[in-house]
Amino acid sequence: MLKVYVRTPAGALSADPNALPHGDGTVWVDLDQPTDAEELQVETSLGVDVPIPAERGAEEDSARFYEEEGALVLTATLLGRREEGLFVSDAVTFILVRGKLVTVRRIRPRALEIGQGRASARVGAARTGAQVLMALLAAIIERLADLIGETRAAARELSASVFTDKHTAPPLRQTLRTLGRLGALAALCQESLVSLQRLATYAAQASDRHGLAKDELITLRRDVEELERSAGSLETQLNLLQEATLGLVGAQQNDTLKALALATIAFAPPTLIASIFGMNFQSMHWFAEPWGPPAAFALMIVAPLALFLIARWRRWF
Repeated sequence: MLKVYVRTPAGALSADPNALPHGDGTVWVDLDQPTDAEELQVETSLGVDVPIPAERGAEEDSARFYEEEGALVLTATLLGRREEGLFVSDAVTFILVRGKLVTVRRIRPRALEIGQGRASARVGAARTGAQVLMALLAAIIERLADLIGETRAAARELSASVFTDKHTAPPLRQTLRTLGRLGALAALCQESLVSLQRLATYAAQASDRHGLAKDELITLRRDVEELERSAGSLETQLNLLQEATLGLVGAQQNDTLKALALATIAFAPPTLIASIFGMNFQSMHWFAEPWGPPAAFALMIVAPLALFLIARWRRWF
């Protein structure tokens, strides 16, 4: 999908289905899961080479951050959602060329959805592609900060529910699923922050040539570094919580094994005694005595009771 955002006479930034990427009023060209024809249209109109998915997925800095024919190309791995609502990360490319911003993406970060969230106000006040880029980067970082805060709050709530009252605690299987989801989200946030730090570092070096605010980029980089430390501590917290939950799973399994052991203590001796009294040997004539059945029943009760008392004395359970 190709969207062209232009500055309206009222000063607002809005999508114009009739605008052209190379138009005088064009400020931002957004390529959301673009087709080959849409990419070709942007390349022809703006004279810029749009990186293909394989190029956008490269990890080396030379493939992600570079200047080519007067255009600044920046690629970052960002967090977004798929249509089914799951969080995913993918490369998003920002291209500054002739005062216009081109974004190429296959995911939907909330910061890039105009009309949703706090990014709209900043983008709405932007006059150039460089200002739109700065507004989007600030909104992306704020969104990551919100996600880290929400994940930390969810981890604390889960910890309180699991380790304070066993009667109201959620099932441990469900707890492990939730911890896995939170850990995956924290890892995706960490990946995005590392990518944004690299982007901000390179953009600050090329800021003078492309109208970017160097001071703001330095401030954004510092914010990203702080969030990286916060995300790292969150991952440590989630790992400890997961280990503790696995410990509870092990304790629960031990309780089950103890119950099975008690069942063995209760039924094994009577079974052995019944087997002995059920033997049909002529030399074992005392089995036929009148006191045989009462003695067998008495032994079936006394034997497991004695084993149970010994187990309690030895503190096996």
